[in-house]
Amino acid sequence: MRSDQFKSLLAGLTRLTVRQLDELRKAVEAQHQRTQALRALEAAGEGLGCPHCSSFKFTKNGHSRGLQRYLCTACSRTFNAATNTPLSRLRGKERFFQHGECLAQGLSIRAAAAEMGVAVSTAFRMRHRFLQEVVSHQPRHVAGLLEADETYVRESQKGSRHLTRPARHRGGTAVKAKGLPRDLIPVLVGRLRGQPHVVDQVLTSMNILQATEALRGAVGPDTLLCTDGSGAMRGAAKALGVTSKSIAVSYGGRVVEGVYHVQTVNSYHERLQSWLSRGLRGVATKYLPNYLAWMRVSEWYRGDLKPEHFVISGLGRQLINT
Repeated sequence: MRSDQFKSLLAGLTRLTVRQLDELRKAVEAQHQRTQALRALEAAGEGLGCPHCSSFKFTKNGHSRGLQRYLCTACSRTFNAATNTPLSRLRGKERFFQHGECLAQGLSIRAAAAEMGVAVSTAFRMRHRFLQEVVSHQPRHVAGLLEADETYVRESQKGSRHLTRPARHRGGTAVKAKGLPRDLIPVLVGRLRGQPHVVDQVLTSMNILQATEALRGAVGPDTLLCTDGSGAMRGAAKALGVTSKSIAVSYGGRVVEGVYHVQTVNSYHERLQSWLSRGLRGVATKYLPNYLAWMRVSEWYRGDLKPEHFVISGLGRQLINT
């Protein structure tokens, strides 16, 4: 819009009725959210090469639905900031910033759908597209005291069309085999003492092999691994060849030598379990890794969590555990 047209628009505001002002305000807010979403997408793509051939030789090539497109002079293909990412071909890109706000606020699927004015299925699809790339954003070779311990989440087939077991009502009771709960899913979590770095992974069984693979990328030569007294965790520390301290709570108390404990990671477990069961009313086991990723982003930024963090992370840019 030219400057003279903009001045004419501002001059006409005094002639609007209260109802017209309300409609104008809603229209401006909707356009502002759309602009924020597109800006966040374009900002996330800055500094990256062509998603098709990784070349940095490209030029601007017009706009499509408000988003800048580029033409690669090396491979002659066009792209935008979302090309070849989980958010590619996801409609309603003007709602991405608004959906990021819903994630930052921790809204349920239905609340997010109502907030954005879309179907529940659309809100569900957007949520998991935003989170699936963050699952792999794990810490690498951290330095310091890494507390590692497992927690258990009740197996859930929420949303499945075909159950592999009889339906449960109001939670039911845990199915046991040989004295052990059979429908509890182990989740291994490692929390770096004094820092927001978190490594997590859903396991099929709490054993030495899976615990070792879950922690392998996170530990390094400068890592001191602090675990509970379980055999799986002790075996994992030995297999990784890192300095470790095992805390047998049943024998030596919760804190050893005034320093070694797993209370930090256990506190993380409590917040995770409360959020999954109370805030989200339970989640399907197949999507549990995505919710662990959501928790990681929220814990990393704490009070400074912004919608842009979810938009940029959804495009594949690692912002946490760096």
